Amino acid sequence: MKTFIRLTICLLTLSVYAQKDLEKELDTIVTVEQAEKFLVNKKSRKNKILIFNEEKHKTKLATKLLSTSVGSTEVVKSEFTTTHYKVIDKTDERHYRISYIFFDGNALDATQIVEYKNEIFKSYEEGISFDDLAKRYSMDKNAKRGGDSGWLKEGSLPVEVEEQAFNLDNKLDTLYTIRVPESNGFYIVLKTERIKKIKEIKVLKVIAK
Repeated sequence: MKTFIRLTICLLTLSVYAQKDLEKELDTIVTVEQAEKFLVNKKSRKNKILIFNEEKHKTKLATKLLSTSVGSTEVVKSEFTTTHYKVIDKTDERHYRISYIFFDGNALDATQIVEYKNEIFKSYEEGISFDDLAKRYSMDKNAKRGGDSGWLKEGSLPVEVEEQAFNLDNKLDTLYTIRVPESNGFYIVLKTERIKKIKEIKVLKVIAK
């Protein structure tokens, strides 16, 4: 019994020292590059860099981390593990949100695309929701969401699409068409939101036993 108690105390002591060593190591990490190097050295699938966006992530943890400054750490303890979340980067970038219907010009000929485009414009003017039209016509994987892109930042979609998404002259709830020559893609776009700056953070997640 005494041996068991000594062993338990020894393990607890080692765990405490390990935690302190980890905390000291995390204190030295102040950039994304250092966090990436840390992950390479640790070689654990559980440790990773997470991205939290104030529009997409509404959990208590995400909300708390988004309200803190770069360098802040949140520690979450469970029965078997202690998880450290350290904010290593914070940005406040322009985002856009649109809904779109996509046609692959490599799978459909131009005549068919024009025919579909005319049908869509006519149906939209007659009051058919864009959501329903996207589900019916779009060849993109987001068709099931009614063509909604969600909030995106620059570099997420082809440059031709983003030029129009960021164009302040394009009015909300108005359809416009875009052709992407490089991929032979064709888009019918509905601007659903005004340009908005959205806070986003990168968080180093480290799990310790």
